[in-house]
Amino acid sequence: MRKLFYFDKNPKRNLWDHMWSNRTIKQELKACEIETAPRVMFLSYLPKKGKILDAGCGFGKWVIYLTRLGYNITGIDNNELAIKELKNFDDSLQVEFGDILNLKYPDNYFDAYISMGVIEHFEEGPFLALKEAYRVLKPNSLIFISTPTVNIIRKIIIQPIQNVIIKLYILFRDFKFKLNKQRNYNKKSKKIKKKIKNKKKYYHFLEYRYTINELQSFLKQSNFKVIKTVPHDFHDSYNHSIGLGVDFPFLKTQNSVNFKLNFIGKLIARTLEHISPWIATASILCVGRSQKIEA
Repeated sequence: MRKLFYFDKNPKRNLWDHMWSNRTIKQELKACEIETAPRVMFLSYLPKKGKILDAGCGFGKWVIYLTRLGYNITGIDNNELAIKELKNFDDSLQVEFGDILNLKYPDNYFDAYISMGVIEHFEEGPFLALKEAYRVLKPNSLIFISTPTVNIIRKIIIQPIQNVIIKLYILFRDFKFKLNKQRNYNKKSKKIKKKIKNKKKYYHFLEYRYTINELQSFLKQSNFKVIKTVPHDFHDSYNHSIGLGVDFPFLKTQNSVNFKLNFIGKLIARTLEHISPWIATASILCVGRSQKIEA
């Protein structure tokens, strides 16, 4: 498990408003065709006549995509901007503002539950979200959960580098304090301490990155039987990669859309994909089945 934070000098700014303001629904929809894992899993497992919930739908790409294919799907998100944009895009879509930890729907209501890149954003952990998912799902129904993962590259390259940077920062900070203390610059030292203390409040929790075993364990503990686990990235296109784009921004094209890679990035993506799609995958997708007993 890896806990990530993001830095923002404006602590009052809404991260998701900022993110969705820099994306468009059309860009999101284009990703459906190259986002192989969920597309294949949805079309393979989702019941065409059942009721489906997309919990934390964001800009609703899968709500739109599956609705157009004739599926009965409802999207819910706690970001008003995203829901408003979806309604403006197509007011016939079944989308609504709400909290996935406290759904308004009764027990045993849905036949399938989708949540792509959502449950990792709860700092207290994923169990409240999974418990609510279990409540609203019918017995023997399906759940699709995707979260960022600790892939091989992140484990052996990214995390060690980040750990070194953090340690160097701490050493530099402590050295600066000691230096100021020795010179009796108490006033200046207090200013530095205050600056660092204030800086801490600009760091906000972003997400967890879970291993395959961790995500599967969360589902099993929440009374779901895991029936399939696959890597989740743009594996249908060597021109795009979320994992490489996030971890190595210099491999993306300028003004990249959907993590489009430059020439070097494409070569690396092709090479790694040929070896194994798990090496640089951004996320993992688990398909599970509710083990709820029918009344």
